[in-house]
Amino acid sequence: MYETHLKCLKCGTEYELMRMFEGCPHCRKEDFSSNVYVDYDYEKIKEAMSKTTLERRRGLGIWKYEELLPVTSKEGVITLGEGETPLLECNTLSKKLKISPLFAKDESRNPTHTFKDRSAAVGAAVAKKFGSNHLIAGGGNTAAAAAAYGARSHLQVISFENVDESGQAILQTLSYGGKVIYLNQYEARYNLMKKCVDTLHAHPVSSYTPSPTGDPYSEEGRKTVAYEICEQLHWEVPDMVIVPTGMGFGLYGIWRGFCDFHTLGLTDSVPKMVAVESAAGGSLTKAFLNKDEKIKRVVPQETVARHILVPKVSYQGYRAVKDSNGKVLTVEDDEIMEAVFSLARTEGIYASTTSAAAVAAARNLRATGYIDKNDTVVCVITGGGVKDPDFIEKEVPHTPDPIGDDWEIFKSVMKKYYNVLL
Repeated sequence: MYETHLKCLKCGTEYELMRMFEGCPHCRKEDFSSNVYVDYDYEKIKEAMSKTTLERRRGLGIWKYEELLPVTSKEGVITLGEGETPLLECNTLSKKLKISPLFAKDESRNPTHTFKDRSAAVGAAVAKKFGSNHLIAGGGNTAAAAAAYGARSHLQVISFENVDESGQAILQTLSYGGKVIYLNQYEARYNLMKKCVDTLHAHPVSSYTPSPTGDPYSEEGRKTVAYEICEQLHWEVPDMVIVPTGMGFGLYGIWRGFCDFHTLGLTDSVPKMVAVESAAGGSLTKAFLNKDEKIKRVVPQETVARHILVPKVSYQGYRAVKDSNGKVLTVEDDEIMEAVFSLARTEGIYASTTSAAAVAAARNLRATGYIDKNDTVVCVITGGGVKDPDFIEKEVPHTPDPIGDDWEIFKSVMKKYYNVLL
């Protein structure tokens, strides 16, 4: 309703609202592609949206912000109740890390347990709007979300998966009726997904270009994370938002959300965006170290944070950090696993290994002084620990054998296995 055109993030070239998944052709080069994004008539949105109107809208999830999304309720939205996830103040952890206040935006509460549901909901609705009968995804949590919303909207879903993908994500995708195709190498997705777009009129919710460009429409759903944070902080903006970063679509989407509210005059500032990568990859970190916006490919190694392990980050991921005067860093696997259990045992938040990287990053940035003790910091917990049982179960204690009702045996077991004296 209020969307006006697509616009290149780098050169500013404008395009009509069409199917455009391979970035801006005007400034594309062999080793570089710029993302395009959906632009809006913000002056008209100001007439339709205010703090009061938003506060009156209850129970609509991400669709309460439909003026800032590329599909509206009049055109037909797809929902499973995504959005409206809690922003939890982590009082115990904040004392431990000497950050006050520290918040966790817990996206594991979404229907398929990740923030990918926000983009999948928009992607499914836009696919229907463009007359597509297929959603295609590049595997993992994106595919699980696509399969759920595909089932809801009667779209066929095809997922191209890495052979080492999370068994939980695969199980979800298959359970929702998604068609899983395993690939013997990551790059095989590029040609197959493009063929699906060109021959099946399929709508992609993942990127299929070597320099990640992706679907500019579905990624608009990620902006709603920022909108909710602003409302949950009573229209205040955090000093810093830490986002686990793979291709950078979530990072940029959340940044766009803060910019939208600032443009509309709903907030007075924007935060610094902090991108945290696994040390097993780190293409964005290397780009900033080299001061080069033409991000180089890396050869990913093994990591527990597999859902942020990619060969190359998008240009828009780079811009989110640069434009917000933010920060990029990598964290090691042992830091991530420590963060998983620290967050679970102090705050009751069961984060995926990938999303716990945000807490590991907060710890490191506080130790180096980048985060001041009085900064308001939000860690985006992008998914739940149910996504990574294979990594997490290796680190938890083995449970004892069954016992009877003997009190003394019970006490000895508690001491032996859990170091608890009764």
